[in-house]
Amino acid sequence: MCWQLVRSGAMKGCLAIWGAALTACALASPHPATSSFRTLSPAQCAPPSKAGYDGPLAADWDAYKPYVRACPLGASAKAPAQLWLLTVFAQPYLDDHPGETAWPNFPRPLLVTADGHCLARLPELFPFDEPRTLSLRYGSSLGGMPGEIRVHVSNPAAGGDYDLPVLRWTPTQHAYIAQNATDEYTKDDMTCRN
Repeated sequence: MCWQLVRSGAMKGCLAIWGAALTACALASPHPATSSFRTLSPAQCAPPSKAGYDGPLAADWDAYKPYVRACPLGASAKAPAQLWLLTVFAQPYLDDHPGETAWPNFPRPLLVTADGHCLARLPELFPFDEPRTLSLRYGSSLGGMPGEIRVHVSNPAAGGDYDLPVLRWTPTQHAYIAQNATDEYTKDDMTCRN
């Protein structure tokens, strides 16, 4: 019976239809690991007090205070943010200081809680670290904290684009832990110790 179906082409037709149906289903429902990710827009960032962040800033941020932005991550209509990305917006600083010829030694962006506790750090400025532009995406919440943070770097230089090590929320350590090293950065580059 099977041999007759194969010979008649009916089996091939059934397999083709079944394969097309599986492909359509796969395309219609995005992978659950990436579908819940949200992209942080620079427009969501504001001076810390306006962004709901009232925690402290370290002394090395004082020189850049007018350019410091707090970007709430994971906030919703139901719950305020429990995590902020603190960063210096370099372009407004450079616009206001046109005579500076060297790239300033800006403090590295920090992922912090409301009381200023550092949970991780980014080795490059968000959203712009000349000549690179960063895109930050964060996953669904685990106990009020984004479960995963991914950063893609668009780099017009010869090396091209790359990703920073993936950060995953680890409640037992109360920190974001880098999950991998990349060609550009080690896991330690993402910790608050550096």
